[in-house]
Amino acid sequence: MLVGRGLLPQLGDLLQVEANAGPRESRYLMVDRGVDDVVALSHGAVAEAGLRSSGTLVVDRFRAGEHEKGLAVVQAGWDRMLASGLDRTSRVVAVGGGIACDVAGFIAATWMRGVKLTLVPTTLLAMVDAALGGKTGINRPLPDGGLGKNLVGAFWPADLVICDTDTLATLPDRELRAGLAECIKHGLIEGEETLASLESELDGVLSRDPEVLPAFVARSAGVKAEVVRRDFRESGERALLNLGHTYAHAMESRSSLGLLHGEAVGIGLVAAAAASVAAGMASPALVERVRRLVDRCGLPVALPGVTEVVLTEMRRAMTLDKKVAGGVLRLVLMRGVGAVEVVSDPGSEVVDAGWAAVRTEG
Repeated sequence: MLVGRGLLPQLGDLLQVEANAGPRESRYLMVDRGVDDVVALSHGAVAEAGLRSSGTLVVDRFRAGEHEKGLAVVQAGWDRMLASGLDRTSRVVAVGGGIACDVAGFIAATWMRGVKLTLVPTTLLAMVDAALGGKTGINRPLPDGGLGKNLVGAFWPADLVICDTDTLATLPDRELRAGLAECIKHGLIEGEETLASLESELDGVLSRDPEVLPAFVARSAGVKAEVVRRDFRESGERALLNLGHTYAHAMESRSSLGLLHGEAVGIGLVAAAAASVAAGMASPALVERVRRLVDRCGLPVALPGVTEVVLTEMRRAMTLDKKVAGGVLRLVLMRGVGAVEVVSDPGSEVVDAGWAAVRTEG
């Protein structure tokens, strides 16, 4: 993983130096168009120019949204790769946010049983989370009309992740703030020193200080990278990275709520803290600290206007979460900052305490 400023214009050279890519390597470049096509017109264009000196270059500019993150875009990618003659020696390169990284990763994992993958995340959330760890996936519809997050996927790590923090200058404010939820999660997992660094640097990040962003991104991404290094297949410790996500994915299954992933994670962290108190693991002060920090990032701390029907649907969605094993829900809870653990079958009262802490009735 490379983190720094001015890296994107060097993409072609970095592939050769850092990923041992051949000068005539064929590539399938997937570019997330972004809001008002800003990613495609700016960052995607720079990436394309940097790859033109290689062999065959196939460029796919697509609209990356949760409902587009499905089998149709994957099949379209396979078709374009087939028509262009891209074989097992080719490489998939993704430029964009977390959805672009997930989709491109899944295509790379499945094309001819796996081809090389390079990710160039252009959102904060993708830099510190989605582009790291080798998880790829697409969504599938649920029987009740909801959306199942990443129900189909594979482990397929990128051989190179390039985080050019200059690309964050074009990121909408809402998207930048959404990425901070994953950074908070990493601080809660890693401990007081990391969380305190986040708190002290937060104003600089929100103002997009170019001198603050590289170290901030590298620190948060480093937490996830180290956990993944120790437990790539999520057989143990890596499950801690799901802190707040069981609640968040249930919220995201209701697209009518209109939440970005990071916004749902922020609310999910508050819910997980409240559930930890209900489980007798943490003090109420933890809930208030998490809530204040999420709020300081400009993220929602509660779900507005949720009816009992919607709440029931979200509870049901939790049972389809990938953290369920043998029909038993596993919830990531906290004893405190730096003391996070997986609790198997926490009980409905604990789960509901989390929902109660973030729900306003509709």
